[in-house]
This record gives sequence, structure tokens and C-alpha cells, in this order.
Amino acid sequence: MIANLVKNITQPSDLEQLNQIINGVIGEICWKANLSYGDELTLQIGARIPYSQKSMAGKEKGAWILGTRTTQWRLNGPSETLVSANDDPEIIRQKVDAIKDSTIAVIETNYRNLALTVTFSNGCQLILLPNSEDDIDLPYWEMFTPDQMVLKVGPGARWSYTSSNSRANVY
Repeated sequence: MIANLVKNITQPSDLEQLNQIINGVIGEICWKANLSYGDELTLQIGARIPYSQKSMAGKEKGAWILGTRTTQWRLNGPSETLVSANDDPEIIRQKVDAIKDSTIAVIETNYRNLALTVTFSNGCQLILLPNSEDDIDLPYWEMFTPDQMVLKVGPGARWSYTSSNSRANVY
């Protein structure tokens, strides 16, 4: 298991470990796609895990959770764009159901711009499009894993993989 890494990205090989981590979602089902705090798109993937906090009793989270953070994104259907981060939140809530209960077939990170492309078994593609010129000190996207770890990509040309239970910010 890889633990507590912070890597600067200067060449394609700097994404090899990151790709090993995210490839864990291939074959898993995305059972929920919704907008979370700040209208960030969040995908609940894999096993359904009950929350341990009393305030969340009766609710579940995915073994894997992908969050878009401040990144622009779009969801493409097999022949057209279904919805994007710029659409009205109510429309987003309706349209992201297109990936509910679909299996993740392929997941890829682009070396140049750190874009993430998630391809689903139903032909839909979710594309996260980071903008390195945005002056926001938040990750472009993040993924919580079943191992109680969180992968954060950005800001800038870096990524980290640390305990999701840690309150320390590695940046």
C-alpha cells in the first residue's frame, strides 16, 4: 500500500502511482451522483458503507468517493453533452442520474492538464477539466479510497495521497 505521498508532476511517469490508485474503481458501480456543499459534483462508488456519526444515521457513503472540488466538468452521453458544471443545479441533479448504477469501465488522468476522464459502461463520460490559472488553493479533484486514504490532485502540478483521517493539510 502506498501511504503519505506528495508528488510534484514534472513528467508523465509522475502519474504512475496516482493511476494505480484510481484504477481501483474500475469495475465498481457508481450508485449515486449528487451535488454536495458548494454545488460540487460527488460520486459514490463501490460498496455502500454506513456513516459512523450519529448525525448521519441511516445514510451511506461509497467505499470510493470522487469529488470535483472547484473544477469545471461535463457529463457526456454517447452522442451529446448531457450536463456541465455551468448548468442550473436542478438540471444537474436530474441529468447526473444518467450514470447512476453504471459500472466504471475506464479512468484516466491527462499528464498535461490533470484532467480526469471517467468512462462508464453505459457509454457516458465524466470529464473533469482543471484550470491551473484559477487562483484557488483547493485541489482540482479528490478521491477517497476504501483504505481510509484521500488522493488530492492539484492545485498546481502536484498530487498527494494521505490518510483521510488526518486533519493536517499536506499542502
